[in-house]
Amino acid sequence: MSSKHCVVIGGGLAGLAAAYHLTQKRWRVTLVEATERLGGRVHSHRFGRARELVCELGGEWIGNDHVEMQRLCCAFNLPLQSHQYSSSFWNQKGRARLSAPGKWSLSADAERRWKRLEKRYRDFDDADDRRMDKVDWWTYLEELGFSREDLVKRDLMDSTDFGESIRQNSAYTAAAEYLSSPDQHVDETDEMDLKIVGGNSRLARALANAIGLDNIKTRWEVARVTQRNGRVTVSGHGKTPIRAHACVCAIPAHCLRSITWHPALPQRTQESAERLQYARITKTAVLCSHRFWRQPAHSGFSVFTTLASDFCFDSTYLQQGRKGILCSYSIGDKADDIAASPLDKVKDWIVGDVAHANGHRWKSGTIRRVALAVKQMAWQRQRFTGGAYALYRPGQWFTVRPALATPHEHVFFAGEHLADWQGFMEGAVITGKAAAEAAMGS
Repeated sequence: MSSKHCVVIGGGLAGLAAAYHLTQKRWRVTLVEATERLGGRVHSHRFGRARELVCELGGEWIGNDHVEMQRLCCAFNLPLQSHQYSSSFWNQKGRARLSAPGKWSLSADAERRWKRLEKRYRDFDDADDRRMDKVDWWTYLEELGFSREDLVKRDLMDSTDFGESIRQNSAYTAAAEYLSSPDQHVDETDEMDLKIVGGNSRLARALANAIGLDNIKTRWEVARVTQRNGRVTVSGHGKTPIRAHACVCAIPAHCLRSITWHPALPQRTQESAERLQYARITKTAVLCSHRFWRQPAHSGFSVFTTLASDFCFDSTYLQQGRKGILCSYSIGDKADDIAASPLDKVKDWIVGDVAHANGHRWKSGTIRRVALAVKQMAWQRQRFTGGAYALYRPGQWFTVRPALATPHEHVFFAGEHLADWQGFMEGAVITGKAAAEAAMGS
């Protein structure tokens, strides 16, 4: 074991990945987590009335291109299963029409305009990217000639990737997600491909066990980080300070502001931590007495609505059993509205919306009998997350992100907000590994 010691702040996937990589390189590690739970924004859930089923209240998807997540799952013998969905739009008038996973679901005119953008995007240089970053995604698509009907559908779809309306997120971040792969085409599935059998939290537990539970301290909120004479001292409220050679800080950007830094963080970093917002996302899982929704042959069921239920999908696709779990993934103002509503009403709304989208004209009594239990996670209400993942608004990707990624002497930063795979579990583990490498080289 190396005599070198690193303290890792944050027990989400980024922090766990950093600590794991350090231990693999035989560094001594102490990981501190402010809450009682490891995994951060990855949170699998089982209902007491159906313990055989699992759903995700946090990070949901592993993409076919997410190499690092798949590598870790292989290392810990965690099998993956298909997690692709046939999608539909419900206009409250008739039965929703399903489209196969990744199939183009907008107009033929929008598809032609999208293909022209794909072709142009391959030749974009840094100046083009920066110009694109200055405008929001809605406006950019509107300027390409997308009709209002196509824009509304694109908003419903893409807002689930960014956590707010596409009127708010950078056009560059959207294009980078949808068009950056050399193999990208119009029927691409946006990396909504796979999940871990038995729940994504299994990876967090496997990483924690590999790090060593004795090296992990929960309910340990950091109050101060001091650097002096080539050493880092991390102090907590009423805790014994931890002194190490380096530190990996893997917490949401806004949490940097609650820590006293000596020497102080650069002003540019402080201002960036204040400017970066996190997406309002509320996930509501409803246990149902049976799976009354359509079950396509090679994918799960999902539907986009204009109602409070927002985007709903079958959380138990490929899981055995008569009972099933519907998940409502609501964003922005809807996320706040549904989080403020009585849960008994919310579960009935979700089941009712999906039932009607499938052609069932159920009355309230039937809906209540089908909706057995409900569990909700409003990420914007969680103190140490403040939202589901970072939301880069126009003009921020090339300014805010680099400032937050810059090391502060012997402190190195990680988290999905700093990743090219931003907003994904893949981004968290990649940045965690990179920060660990940087810490070992400091």
